[in-house]
Amino acid sequence: MRLSVSHIAWSAEEEPEALALLARLGISQLEVAPARIAPWAELDAARVRAYRAALAAQGLGVSSLQALYFGTGGLSLMEDAPAFDAFLAHTRRVAEIGAALRAPVGVFGAPGLKRRGALSEAEARARAVERLAQVAEAIADTGFTLALEPVPARYGADFLMRTEEILEVVAAVGHPAVGLHLDVSCVELGGGDIAAAIARAGADGIRHFHIAEPDLAGFAAPVAGHAAAAAALEGVGYDGTVAIEMRRPDADWACAVITAVEHARRVYGAT
Repeated sequence: MRLSVSHIAWSAEEEPEALALLARLGISQLEVAPARIAPWAELDAARVRAYRAALAAQGLGVSSLQALYFGTGGLSLMEDAPAFDAFLAHTRRVAEIGAALRAPVGVFGAPGLKRRGALSEAEARARAVERLAQVAEAIADTGFTLALEPVPARYGADFLMRTEEILEVVAAVGHPAVGLHLDVSCVELGGGDIAAAIARAGADGIRHFHIAEPDLAGFAAPVAGHAAAAAALEGVGYDGTVAIEMRRPDADWACAVITAVEHARRVYGAT
């Protein structure tokens, strides 16, 4: 398994120092939040190319994108047509950014954009399948995959909260541009079993994976089921990327990154 680190673990101002640290740690992959490169209104092709070049100078590639909709407004997968049209257009833009950065996948968490509201579960599922099929067609030529994350109610979700639900929707869409992303803590906080979720999805069904603690805490004293997750990933033969996702700590962020990388290598055997 290849190890990546999300750059939400440090501030934008700390990024040059952080990239140098990753190089010293032998990390070759970074998970990127596009709006951290530049605000959406300023994030043009030239800025994306320059960012990719800066990473390459540090020996880094982009494994994946996250926070795909952070800082946007008026977008929704599930709400009325104008909100969905805006969602579709923005997702196409994200896919183009992913392609330019050579990032094959993006994590679709964003529970507020997936809320079903007054729709029944059956109505919401039918709408999600129909609309995600449109998304898949819209981004198909980029080679980018939108990977849906099961997000628990604790983080504000009311729909697509369980791995099984997402697998059913992905199967109904039936297009490689829409897939499943798993996060250890998201699955467990939603009442699921991470090993069972991995086994159910199988290696081919998991497009991306997050090593994360509840509320994106650090790894000084981890509580999530990482050993079970690692064994299950090995059991199904998953050889994709596992990305460390944690928020910037109030204390020493560099020490927290080192601790997280050591944990991921020790438990997941990721390189």
